[in-house]
Formats: sequence, structure tokens, C-alpha cells
Amino acid sequence: MSGGILIAILALMIPIAGIVTDGLRKLNRLEVRKAERDVELRRRFRAFDEIERRVADIERHVTSPEFHLDREIGRLAGKP
Repeated sequence: MSGGILIAILALMIPIAGIVTDGLRKLNRLEVRKAERDVELRRRFRAFDEIERRVADIERHVTSPEFHLDREIGRLAGKP
């Protein structure tokens, strides 16, 4: 009798193992997608940080006294 019960339990466990395995695969794919999104977000933030740094450099240059002096010298020398 116990052999028959054991076979029945094993027969029930086979589909359950497949369901669990499929669930784990789906979970793994979701984790991979999340990791890819995180990488993309970090890349975009780095790009925005670089743009912000470059704009700050340009603003600092354009508002510097040297820029205005160079512009005035160029204007007096007839350069556009």
C-alpha cells in the first residue's frame, strides 16, 4: 500500500516541479529586465549629469570677465 501512495505522490510532484520551474524562469526574466532598466536609468542620469556639467562650464565661461574682454577686443578689432 505504501508503494502505491509513494507513486501517487511522485506523480503529483512532477507537474508541480514543472510549475515551480516555470515560475522561477519567469521571475528570473523579470529580474533581468529590472536590472536592464536600472542600467539604462543610470546611463541616462550620467548623460544628464554630463550635459549639466557642460552647460555650467559654458555659463561660467560666458559670464566671466575674460569672455567680455575678449568679445570687446574682437569688436574693436573688427571681428564678428
